[in-house]
Formats: sequence, structure tokens, C-alpha cells
Amino acid sequence: MNVDMYYTDIDKENFYLGIISQVYRGNSYVQIENLSLLRNRKIRDESLLPNTINYFVVIEDTQGLFIGKVFQAKVQDTDSVNQAINNGHVDRVFPELGIDIVGYMNRSGCFQLPGFKTVGISDKVYVANTKLVEMYQHSLEVISTSEGNQDVLNDLAVFSSSVNSTFSIRPNTLFDRHLLVIGSTNSGKSTSSLAILDKLLLNHKRLLVIDPTGEYRDAFPESAVQHLKLGSDTFLPVGAVTVAQWEFLFQTNDNTQGAVLSDAIKSLRFNYANNHSEEIYTKNGKNMQLVQHDLATVTEKDTDFNLRKLPEQIIAESVELNTTKGHTGEYIYKTFRANANMWLAQKIEHQFEYSTLSEFFTDRNSGGYALLEEIDKFVDGQTESLYIDASSIGLSDGIGTMIVDLISNHIINKPLGEVKPFVLFVDEVHRYTQSFDDTMSAISGLINIAREGRKKGIFLFLTTQSPCDVPKILFSQVGSLLIHRLTSIEDIQVIRNYIDERSQKQVYNLNRGEALLSSINLLNNVQLVFNKSQRIHHNETPLL
Repeated sequence: MNVDMYYTDIDKENFYLGIISQVYRGNSYVQIENLSLLRNRKIRDESLLPNTINYFVVIEDTQGLFIGKVFQAKVQDTDSVNQAINNGHVDRVFPELGIDIVGYMNRSGCFQLPGFKTVGISDKVYVANTKLVEMYQHSLEVISTSEGNQDVLNDLAVFSSSVNSTFSIRPNTLFDRHLLVIGSTNSGKSTSSLAILDKLLLNHKRLLVIDPTGEYRDAFPESAVQHLKLGSDTFLPVGAVTVAQWEFLFQTNDNTQGAVLSDAIKSLRFNYANNHSEEIYTKNGKNMQLVQHDLATVTEKDTDFNLRKLPEQIIAESVELNTTKGHTGEYIYKTFRANANMWLAQKIEHQFEYSTLSEFFTDRNSGGYALLEEIDKFVDGQTESLYIDASSIGLSDGIGTMIVDLISNHIINKPLGEVKPFVLFVDEVHRYTQSFDDTMSAISGLINIAREGRKKGIFLFLTTQSPCDVPKILFSQVGSLLIHRLTSIEDIQVIRNYIDERSQKQVYNLNRGEALLSSINLLNNVQLVFNKSQRIHHNETPLL
């Protein structure tokens, strides 16, 4: 394939730089014919700035055409070179460019990954004109299109190298291996996220938005988006929540609190099943065998209990076996255990008093929605999109973790084929996963969706300002990263497998709204600038 066919309007010699002088597995180097070829110039509609970096070049090789990106430009620091520059003898100065080979043109005229192919010594190098750059931009997506044409998210952003070139992408390219948006506070992370959500809705893609803080409550005014507000118009039976999810909710420690909470819930379930829901189950003074017999009657169907009695029941669990002669085998109340359990009981009581948590977990939902029923309607396609506002039941990370895990587990357990594909959006995901250990990760609904969700048509759209706090097992399942400015060296280390060392240095200096898109479905990382969406997002920083 000859380069002449792509330089029809302007002679290719106006774009000539030099020849390939060094070839390595990772990159190659270009020997510029002389310094004058690096001068900035404008030829008709083409503006050439070859004296910098981050622009594209095309290499004419016997195998075909390669496209590369300049990452380094230098002039040798020698006396003779310095004298030549000072005397204006630019024809005696021979600069050098370092380039990454990012694409190879196939027979159909599209760029693909170069694979084992690379350039050769003495290949001629030209600045890529607008036509070739646009061909490369249109070839960025590498996933197959054999399943039919998919709607494109048009004008999602603009290329940072050319404000006149807009970036468009198919939803599957962005989400088929899940998308994680990363960036420090005020980096533009929310700007890009809302821009993507906006384009998805405009293209009639289905969304499930879980918003534990209420920031997005006014962002989706469309009638196609159903709004649910937990604790206000939407409710959930206590029996739908697992013990592990109660532990997430009340943020038990790693010692005995989880076991005490589990015992208290089981005791209350026994009373509820035996029509004593307004009473706690007292173990003090009872025979151990009698207590064991009572609790053994609690079946998997006996899941309901009186949540308001939970703090009192936790204190009632402060018993141990009596060793006094004549009373062996009986439980006796211990003040030491009660003092240890008091902190957990007080924390739960505090959450009840300063949130609508107890109103959310109820069967008395006259005039309201049942959360899991509404999710079922959404999953099978009866509802176009669904927004869940959990802010009224509390803003703590524990509540958010429980809600996210509850919904995620409910969705991922749906049989294959019963899910109409959709995108699940969770903002600041590190807040709801940072407490996961290896055991919790195995039962986490969000992590199970990351592993198996795409097979069922569930695609994650997550954001975080603290990638260090995102579990490794979740991070490893993400195929697309949108990286905004990061300032922590620890956060940079987390993403080092996604971007090269040169790009890592750029991440420190990105402006608000600028981002680097890295994806296994793209030929190469893409530098983008996102414009702010017109949708309302309650995250503005007030003036001091």
C-alpha cells in the first residue's frame, strides 16, 4: 500500500520528516533530515507542528503503512550542533524523534493493532495529514461488528490534540468489559460521567442508577426514568436482607460483633415466627438445651423480625453458661459481655433515630413501591430506566454498601436470558467496597456482577476518586478506564498496568475535564476533553 494515495491534495514531500534509524520491540526512532523540517507551518487546511510531541506520523514500509505517535523529540547536545544552531546552519542539525507504533493499515484501509509487524530501518516517515488521522480515529474500536450495527454515542467528547475532531464510540466498546472512571476531587470525573449517562439516555440505552447520596436526584427528568426514594415511597421487608448485608449496614467490627448480631437476629426471628414480635427473646436463666431447641425450629422461611427490637436483643445476648453448682447448663447474664455489646446496640439505635432506616424496612408499604418488585420489573424490561435514591435512609457508607450489595445480588441471581441488557451506575464505588475482605468478596453482589454480569447483559459503570480502595478482584475485571487527574503516587501505582510510564506522568497535569481513555477494545489510549452536560448534578463546591 502506497502513501501517495492519501496525499492527493498536497504533495507528500511537504510532510516529509526523515527515515527510521532505530527499531526496538517497544518503539522506534526517526532521524530527521535536518532541523528545518521541524519548523511549524500551515499548508492550506493543514497545520503542522512537528517540533513538539503527541502528534501522529505515518511510516511507509514494504509491508504496508504504519501509523505512529511521537513521544520524544531531541537534538544532540554537542559543541558542533550548538555552533550550527547559533550560526543558523539548520541543515547541519539532525534531530531525532521517538515514536510508538500504534497501528497498521490492513487491506480494507482500516488501521488495526500491529501485532508482530513493525517498521524497518530506512523506512520513510511523514507527518500524518488530517485524512490519515481521521482514518485512525475511526479505526480505534477493535471489537467485532459482525452482530450488526449498534447505535453510536455521538460527540461524546473531543480529541485533546484537535478540538475540531469529536470522539464517538459504540456503547459495547465502552462497557462490554465494564467501565471505571477515576479521578481526584474536582478533576472532572463527574463531568465525564454525566456526559456518558446523558448520551446513553439519548440513545435509549437502559440505566439502573443507585445513588446513596442523592446527588443525581434532578439529573434525569425524562418520563422514561422511574424514580424511587427509599424510606419515602419505596420499602423493603427485613426478611429480604441477609445477615452479611446487615453486617455491612451496621458496620460490625472483625471481632465478635458479627456473631452477636447474627445471634440477635435469629432470636428475634424465633419470636416473630411464634407471634411474639413485640418482645425480645430472653436467654438469661434458661437451660441451654431449651434455647438450642427453640432456635433450631427457625427455618429458612422464617426471615422476618422486629427490627426496632434489635438493639435491645443485642444486650439480651450478653449471656454465658453458668458454672455454679446446681445451675450448670443454664445461661446467666454477664455485665462484661453487655458492656462489650453496648457499643453495637447504641450505634444501631443511633441510625434508627437519625435516618428513616426503620421506615424503609417494613411490610406496611401502603401506597408505596416494593423495592425488589420494581427491580424485577426493570430487569425484565417493563421499566425503561430506574433511578434509586437512598439518601433519605442515611448517608453512611454502611447503608450504601448494604443497598448496593442487596440490589447487585438480587440482579445477578436472575436466570440467564431473563435480563434485558442495561448499564448499572454506582458513583464513588470505593465507599461501598473498601471494607471487603476475601470472604466478603466471594459473596459481594457487585464483584459477582463484575465477574459474570456481562454474560447476562449487566454492564458496570463505576466511578472512584480513590482507586487504592477498590478491591483488586473488582479492578481486575474492568476492561475500560477513563482516567482524570490523579495526585497520589499510590493511586498512580494502581493504574500502572493500564497506561505506560509516559502517560502516567501526564495524569498529574490534566486539566479539569481532560481524561485518558484506556480500553482493551481500543487500538491505543485516547486523550479526550469532556464538555459539561446540561443535566443537573448537585455536587458544586460553594464559595468560601
